[in-house]
Amino acid sequence: MVMPLVLAVTGLIFYLTFFLYNQCVVAQDTYILAMRGSLQCGKDAEEIKRQVLTESRQRFGTKYVGASFLEHREEVDKTAVAVEARGAIAQAGWKFGAKGEAQRLCPVKCIREVRLAKKIMQRLENH
Repeated sequence: MVMPLVLAVTGLIFYLTFFLYNQCVVAQDTYILAMRGSLQCGKDAEEIKRQVLTESRQRFGTKYVGASFLEHREEVDKTAVAVEARGAIAQAGWKFGAKGEAQRLCPVKCIREVRLAKKIMQRLENH
């Protein structure tokens, strides 16, 4: 009587571990893809979407333990990049997923604007 209970609890712990691992990895992957897509300067939305889609096929590989399926979609507009993915643990049917979003910006432009603002502030303080 005790042995089946111990085996069932051990199996449950393994499935919970797989679920939590998959949840963490999918959250990490979606955010990384959204962030990388958001930092593309001077590219239109379709070009960024193609790049994110290509990279997502590589990133969402076979590293998800016990997952029966994993599907993802990418959305890119003028101001933001969003990547959403979801899947399920095969035998348990537990679903996991995440959505990563990042605002599109150009790091070079932001740095230049900050430096310009600093210069203006210094000139105002000197006068």
